[in-house]
Amino acid sequence: MGDVDFDFKSSFPAFDANVSIGRSMVRRVVMDSVGELIGAMDSCGVEKALVYSPHAIECDTLDGNNDIVNITKENNRLIPQFVSNPGIDDLESFKSSTLSAGVKSVRFDPGANKYPFVEWMVGSWLDWLVSERIPVWIQVAGVDPNEIHGTISGHSDLPIVLCGIHYQHIPWLMPLLKSLPNIYVEISRFVITDGVKRLIDAVGAGRILFGSRFPESSMGHQLYNLHRNGLSDSDLEAICKGNLEGLLYPVGIK
Repeated sequence: MGDVDFDFKSSFPAFDANVSIGRSMVRRVVMDSVGELIGAMDSCGVEKALVYSPHAIECDTLDGNNDIVNITKENNRLIPQFVSNPGIDDLESFKSSTLSAGVKSVRFDPGANKYPFVEWMVGSWLDWLVSERIPVWIQVAGVDPNEIHGTISGHSDLPIVLCGIHYQHIPWLMPLLKSLPNIYVEISRFVITDGVKRLIDAVGAGRILFGSRFPESSMGHQLYNLHRNGLSDSDLEAICKGNLEGLLYPVGIK
């Protein structure tokens, strides 16, 4: 067994692509306050985190998204992400609230919210997000990969980040990534042997994002793994920070 660094911190300021903040109605989490989140970030060298509200998924998107706006106004290290539920939300109202809050990304959770990720359900939402150059995060649990492929293939200009990918998704993940160049993958649950190397070999480092799934998972585990995978400095920094920054803040777009 190799040496374990119990005092590990990222070698440069990292940017976490998958964090929730606030109480969950369906599970107990270890930490749910801003202070605890900032403490966890400081402990492992995470400079910023993209944050969404579990309440927005589990109960009410409007209330949860409003909570995220209020939370992130108080701390510029926390970047707000809105949750949308096309099955019940009004698109025009969502457009207005998203733009007025300056939100740079939107999350869909079809499995939790019980709607199919198909064109007749989400197409108008994706069209608008393309027009505003707002990337989309999709939680993959409970979603048919055929729906992901069929729908995203019709929106090739929209960056899509798949969240919650793990070993059960391996049979379809690599072919999907290779067939659709606008898909990125967030790796908080991707803990298979040589998983990061396999992703890089398949699609390059530019479509991989560090995420922790905090507070359901430790913020430092995947970050530590990335620093121990023998990656080049440029690939490591891209995965841990640069790729996410590029999605949220495209060159020439303020």
